[in-house]
Order: sequence, then structure tokens, then C-alpha cells
Amino acid sequence: MIRSPEIFKVLQTAPLFQGVQARLLVEKLSESRLRTLNAGEALLVAGQANNVVYVILSGRLSIQSKESGVESIALLGEGECVGEESLIGDVHISAYVMAVTNCKLLAIEHAALWELIESSHQAAHNMLRVLSMRIRPAAQIMTESNEDHQGFSGSPIVDEMTGLYNRQWIEDKISRYLQRHVFDKRPNCLMMVEIDRFKEVDDKYGQLGSEQVLRDTVRAMLSCLRPGDQAAHFLGEQFAVFMPHTDLADGCIAAERLRAAINESVIVLPSGDALPPISVSLGVSMASADDTPGSLFARAHEALQQATASGGNCVTWWSNALGRGTAQVPEKQVSENQVSGNRDTSLPITPFMALWSGTQPEENLK
Repeated sequence: MIRSPEIFKVLQTAPLFQGVQARLLVEKLSESRLRTLNAGEALLVAGQANNVVYVILSGRLSIQSKESGVESIALLGEGECVGEESLIGDVHISAYVMAVTNCKLLAIEHAALWELIESSHQAAHNMLRVLSMRIRPAAQIMTESNEDHQGFSGSPIVDEMTGLYNRQWIEDKISRYLQRHVFDKRPNCLMMVEIDRFKEVDDKYGQLGSEQVLRDTVRAMLSCLRPGDQAAHFLGEQFAVFMPHTDLADGCIAAERLRAAINESVIVLPSGDALPPISVSLGVSMASADDTPGSLFARAHEALQQATASGGNCVTWWSNALGRGTAQVPEKQVSENQVSGNRDTSLPITPFMALWSGTQPEENLK
């Protein structure tokens, strides 16, 4: 089963198997089986025993405290895995795992995975990293989950085509984070993303091509985000990413990382035809103490408009310190505390160093 090129490609980039020799993957996981789920089906049930790790080959899974009527604790996509916690000490499943969209999974028995771990230091290292990402105090998960579920209306919160949360969800999520900000004073950033010249793609390749572009953009986006970042399909070709506990400098660096990843992504239609490379424009704004979701979105959207007006494929930010009500375009020439007046986006990472206080690397000051 693992000899399928499509499956093998996903496994090689999956966090659990990155860097593991191809020979070992084929040898140890050859008896693994495929499993398909329809949207709404349960994969794992809280309190259940489990002896399988599932790797997502396509689709989206939701981790949640109840089978239905609640918001997700986490959403997982292609290459990510579930069921690995049961590998240690036969721990029973602690949450429900539900299919958000139609899913295709690779089911790996624990015994086969242990054989791989015993044969590969890299596989053991990967498993430790995956488990460490899952470890959070149970009380904290339940507190956040209960807080998120209050006032849940039962209306759909996931966009079926992309598997991301929708606009309503991200606006509600941001509202709660802004309320917390009053007390904890930690920075938060909002990133708006828009696919450049999307209408041209739709006109030339039709609905099939445009939907593939949306899905592949989401895949690249999810590969770049941290576990705590919250992504949503905002409107049409626009996406929103809320980055908790992130200042403006780190927010811009995350945006640039996403821009570069999407530039390098390859989009292939189901027919096997490759589409031309795509690019995105991004606008970033940091939340202030008196923000509402509307005011924060307005500033991030203003920065996004400046990015698209500049020709696209770039990152802009909005900052009170750099001029109220004006989207600022990063500059190439920077000093410690000042951005020069000659705009040049040929080195997109360099301008973000202007947001840091402290000495700049020598190569950024030449």
C-alpha cells in the first residue's frame, strides 16, 4: 500500500517521518492499510482503546471534546497524525476525532510503528517531537475548550472546500483574544492574505482550477503556521490568520515565510496538468488595547490593499508608530530605528529588521 507514489510523497513530508530512510518506510509500513471517512464520521472516540496511528493523506480532521455541537480544539490536515498518544502506555483516547471533510487516511498498527522507531533514530526523534507538541495541561485544554464552546450557535463554522474555519469563527475567536489582551498585555497580530490575480485564474482554468488553487494555498499556509495560529477562509480569495502572542516584527516575518512558501508551491490539477506559479499579497497589523475585531480587521485590510496596489507578491504592515491610518511598505535600506524613503522590495526579509529594536546584522545595513 505504501508503494503508491502519492502516499509515499505525503509520508516523506509528514512530521512523523521526515528524514527517515525510504527503505525503512517501505519495509516497516508495507502492511499499513487505507481508511476513508466521510465528513461528519468519527475516527476515534474519547475513552476508547486504540492501537493505530492514522496519518492524514487528504482531508481535515477535528479534535474536539464532544462528538457534536462543540467547536474544535484543533484542526489537522495533510501529513499530520492522530492516535500517537496511545502508543505510550496504552493510554485511552482523550478526545473525539471527527472528519471535517471527506478524508483518506493511512492506518499504521502500533507494532509496525514501534519496529520503525527501533530501527531509526530519526523516527524516534520525530515521534518525540510530535508527542511534545501534543502535551498541554489537561486543565488548560478543557478551560479553553469550555470558553470556546459558550454561546456556540450550532451553525457551520468550517468552510467545506478548504477545510478552514470561516469568517464568523475567526471574528468570534479574535473577540475573545482581545478581551484577554486587556488583562495579559501580550501582543497579538492579524494577517490578511489575498491570492494575486485570482480572477484571471478563474477565467482561464474555470472552477476546477480556481478551487485547486484555493486548496493548495491553504495547504501551503497550514505548513507554515505554528500550532497556536488560527487560520480562516475569510472571503473569496482572501484568508485571515490570527497569531496570538506575536509582535509586529514576528508577524511580518511569518507573513514573508508564508509568501515565499506559496511562491514555491506547485499546483497540479486532478488531470495532472500543472498551473503557473501563484503569488499572494499580505497585510499585517498588531492589536492595540482598544481594538475591536472590526478595527483590527480594517487596519490589516488596509495594509493588504496597499500590498495589492503595489503590484502584489509582497508584505505590508500597518502601525501607529509609522503613521496612523496609512499602510506602510517595508523598505530595503534601514537603520536601527528608521526606514528610508526609497522603496525596494527586492529583499523582502531585510525590511522587517527595521521593526526590531537593537543592532541590525551587518548585511542588512549595507
